[in-house]
Amino acid sequence: MSKYIDKVFGEIIHDIYFIKDYEITIFDQNHKVKLIVQASTLERITEFHRDTFIEFEKHRFEIIKKLELKAIQYCGEKYGVSSDKNILSKLSLSSILINYNCDNENRIIGFVINDEYDPEMGIGIEMINEEVHAIGTQHLVC
Repeated sequence: MSKYIDKVFGEIIHDIYFIKDYEITIFDQNHKVKLIVQASTLERITEFHRDTFIEFEKHRFEIIKKLELKAIQYCGEKYGVSSDKNILSKLSLSSILINYNCDNENRIIGFVINDEYDPEMGIGIEMINEEVHAIGTQHLVC
């Protein structure tokens, strides 16, 4: 593992991908998560990875609301839970992935959510250009 200083991400560690600790408030809780930039040592972090993160930061509150609503809807449909507050208390964000498939047109970010209703599979939400594109198990984004 080696440290890398990036003009947008700051100090970031390279292992398989680039990883840094990141704090975010979601599901009515503050979460310390792993922010993962999916870039290999050969590719390095691209300007589009940076732009994707900058757009996420700019629209963070709106994105979080969209994520929370989709997660509540997903859990309600999949597990038959009716209380939004009860659902939120059972969810925790574990990582955010800036996707390696970012292609200069589509800003792709994956959210890996631990879910007490299904601890083995959890929830994965993929956003493209700040809109929820898909929701399913964590395998969707990992």
